[in-house]
Amino acid sequence: MIRVVLAGSTPDVRASLARQLAERLGLPAGDGFVFADPPTDALAFDAELARRGMEVDALIHLGGAPDALLDHYGRALIEATPDVDVILDRLREALATFAG
Repeated sequence: MIRVVLAGSTPDVRASLARQLAERLGLPAGDGFVFADPPTDALAFDAELARRGMEVDALIHLGGAPDALLDHYGRALIEATPDVDVILDRLREALATFAG
C-alpha cells in the first residue's frame, strides 16, 4: 500500500486533494494512506510508521512547505501543482524511478 504525504498549499486544498487521490488510487478512505497534513515532527511520524512496518513513499510538495520537511523526505520528494491529474502523473513517474 502506498503512503503519500501532502505538504504546502492550504489545509483545504490538501484535504480536497487527499480525498481525490484516495478515490483515484483506490485507497481505503480514512485509513491514513494519503495524509492531508504533513507531520510537525517527521522523526516521530517515521517512528510510528516504522512500528507498523511502513514508511512514507512520496511527499507531494505543493509549494510553501518547510525546508526541514522537504530535506527530511528528500528521497521521496515530488514537486507538483495542486491538480490531482498532475499529482498522479508525477507520482507514477517518481514511483517508477524509485523502483528502478
